[in-house]
Amino acid sequence: MTTAQDTPLTSLPGTRPPAHRITVAVPDVEEATAFLAELAGPSAVDRDGGAGVVSFSPGIEVRLVPTAADGIPDTPPRLVDIGTNHLCLRVGDIEAAVAHLEQLPGVDVLGDIITIPEGPIRGNRWIYFRAPWGTLFELQQWPDVPGYADTTAERLHHDQRPADDAPLPTLLGLDHTGYSVQNLDATIDHLVTHHRARVVLRTEIAADRAFMRRQFDLDVEGTSAMAMVVVDDALNLELFEHGIPDRQPPRSVDRLGGNLLELHAQPQPAPTAHHAAFGLTLPGPVTT
Repeated sequence: MTTAQDTPLTSLPGTRPPAHRITVAVPDVEEATAFLAELAGPSAVDRDGGAGVVSFSPGIEVRLVPTAADGIPDTPPRLVDIGTNHLCLRVGDIEAAVAHLEQLPGVDVLGDIITIPEGPIRGNRWIYFRAPWGTLFELQQWPDVPGYADTTAERLHHDQRPADDAPLPTLLGLDHTGYSVQNLDATIDHLVTHHRARVVLRTEIAADRAFMRRQFDLDVEGTSAMAMVVVDDALNLELFEHGIPDRQPPRSVDRLGGNLLELHAQPQPAPTAHHAAFGLTLPGPVTT
């Protein structure tokens, strides 16, 4: 079995490379691609080379690849485990978007819509949901003036344009791709030093066990350090360092929930994936 340190990836015939590529392993590429078409729109979706590709502006490519066909059953990684990725869609009316999700077969909307009362993400509204195969996704609705505008001139990229045929009501685009990391400071340092990332906000979050069960289907409690950075005024990254014990290590790219982040992507997907010590899986070699 291959490992996250050296996982071969199937090349996809490509022409013009995306600005950034997010590869996610799913148990059934056709099912996952069709599901995202029900959110982002059929025109945003392509199928080629055994992978499914979903395009978001400006130049963000989500690439869905199959998990290993070895018959070993996988459950999705927990949100708090190292390397876990989630995709977050930004919407203009989160209630309307949730009502749409609740009509889709197999979708599990978790908990309640949460509105943040204070701090750098003041006014942000969010909720998580599970795709039919169990992977976590998120919806967010941002206020016109985000809380972090009080203290910085930096801004997240919020000029995405959805496909004209996007079925998800009030979809505005891919808000961010989020990751649970081993070391938040080391991750930020790598992204700033090697990928021209800019830090937009940082905050601390505490949640009790009842909240975590209701919102994330997790029987844990603890604190989390969170940061959001933006790369090339195109891709927002949400990074969490969760202060809980027994976090599981990252999964290889051929297991359910395995993923690969290619910033400044090349025309062809990376031939191998390497797990960085701080918790992201990136094309190698990785400098830490």
